[in-house]
Amino acid sequence: VVTIPSGFNVNLNGALTVSSGSFTLNNNANLIQSSNEANSGNIIIKRETAALMLSDYVLWSSPVAGQQLQPFSPATLSTRFYTYNPTTNLYNTQISPSTTNFSTGTSYLIRMPNNHPTTPTIWTGTFTGVPNNGNYNLTVANNTYNAIGNPYPSTINANAFIAANGLTEA
Repeated sequence: VVTIPSGFNVNLNGALTVSSGSFTLNNNANLIQSSNEANSGNIIIKRETAALMLSDYVLWSSPVAGQQLQPFSPATLSTRFYTYNPTTNLYNTQISPSTTNFSTGTSYLIRMPNNHPTTPTIWTGTFTGVPNNGNYNLTVANNTYNAIGNPYPSTINANAFIAANGLTEA
């Protein structure tokens, strides 16, 4: 049983294999891998929102493969899971969140659970699955907004990402 506390990083040169027991990254803990090897076995990653109220929404992107939308936030109404459509500039409702996995690098707009307090309160989302690693190519629409998300179980330096990809600030 391995639990990484908030604020700590695990730097790994190679694949992470979890065959028994558990590996948990608490909020603001990171798994940083310097090689593109495939991981195996499920880990748990906890991420906290800012203080939010019942009807608030958050954009989430999964750092693991195999995480389904509704099981991630089981008390969220099934009609409150959305993906952004850059063509229409609108959010589309996810038809089957109970059987739909997070797509790698896609941000999903998810309303707070239906039992969340009406006063500002932090909510902890728990991702369970095989940690993402390696390179991911995402298709983005030009000259419009896109809702992409960090696919990794670690933070990304936005300035370094923008510079490495020849992008400019919005």
